[in-house]
Amino acid sequence: MRMSTAATLALAALLATTTMGAVAATPSASAPATIERPAPGPSSLSTAPAQSQSVSASSTAPPPLDRPDTWQVIRIRITDTGNAEWTVESRFRVTDDDDAETFDEYADSVVSGQRDAGYDPQLFERYAALASESTGRNMSIENAAWDDPRIETVETDADRSVDEEPYRVGIISYSFTWTNFATVDGERIHVGDALQTSDGTLFRTLSSGQRLVIEPPSNYGFVDAPTSTENGALVWDGPHEFGENGLQISILEGAGGPFFLPGAGWLIASVLALVILLGGIAYLLTRRDIDVGVPIPSDRLSVLENATLPGRSNSPGDGHGTATADGNGGSDAVSTAESPASDDLGPGTSLEFEESVDDEIDPELLSDEERVHRLLKRNGGRMKQASIVSETGWSNAKVSQLLSKMDDDDEIEKLRIGRENLITLPGVDPTEVE
Repeated sequence: MRMSTAATLALAALLATTTMGAVAATPSASAPATIERPAPGPSSLSTAPAQSQSVSASSTAPPPLDRPDTWQVIRIRITDTGNAEWTVESRFRVTDDDDAETFDEYADSVVSGQRDAGYDPQLFERYAALASESTGRNMSIENAAWDDPRIETVETDADRSVDEEPYRVGIISYSFTWTNFATVDGERIHVGDALQTSDGTLFRTLSSGQRLVIEPPSNYGFVDAPTSTENGALVWDGPHEFGENGLQISILEGAGGPFFLPGAGWLIASVLALVILLGGIAYLLTRRDIDVGVPIPSDRLSVLENATLPGRSNSPGDGHGTATADGNGGSDAVSTAESPASDDLGPGTSLEFEESVDDEIDPELLSDEERVHRLLKRNGGRMKQASIVSETGWSNAKVSQLLSKMDDDDEIEKLRIGRENLITLPGVDPTEVE
């Protein structure tokens, strides 16, 4: 038995409006739920846009608070048993102490049941039952409850300027566990069929300001991720329209590590690592030649294979002195290199390496922290945060989170100058003019 069209539309409306709607009656084809689109402004922040006769106007009055750019986050964390831990967050901008007090009062009334915000566990139980019939797996909704309201400081947001000041948001969230949401096949977990119906996926669109996040279990990663990832999770930001095939996601155990490469990627990575290792050894040996101060004349390159390493002396009388072009045991070679005649050698008569070994390393093989250090060193030890975003191609959110962590670990220093963040290496004077 597949999910009915009316049930699909009801759940889609529930997830696609400002927040989860208050639905008291079972949806049917003859009496579909009425969706009220809130107008912009403070009055649009109702947590119950889907009205029903059982919900009074006073119980669904919107709070007098603005909403941030991302005002709803639907977070689905998949477990290694195939269950899904859902959390639906409604967010409100908190600009001062008065807003914080207003949010606390509103959130307490929602959590205590004085205000009906539409998070009805029985509603999700009905959809889990329909999905169970459709997939043939036993499903249920467990541990459905309100979380403690909280106010957090938002340092990053994909829709905001990287240099914009952080702000606070009040968060009301409702959580539950959907059992057997995904299928487990050995080391793989498949996600998507529980959201698929005969009329398409339950997630059809995301409105502007909505965000869908799907997180894998620990030590798991996504195979052929259908969208961008942040901190190992799939992230969709609205406005977004999903395809007709819905969400078909594969999660593989062990794929969550930073060095996971599918298929032939391991062979390519091994070859690259070997090339880099050999290049590094050759570079160090050449640097040793340069540090000793003995240039290698071009007319002696043909006999290098019979020579020992410079700077290594053999014990007297062992009969194995350093081999040179004239066979005199190496003493003449050193004296010749130190003679004034060596100053007259033209270009190409000695081996010189000026290129840094770091330039030969593929940036994809470096950690995020190493790439930031590399950029800073190339730019005199300091860069604007916006320039790092441009150079790396990472999102504003990822760069801000990474730099905050590196600042906490004393790997870099962040200085706020006007509306911009200046990033410097430790010990670099940010006021110094180049």
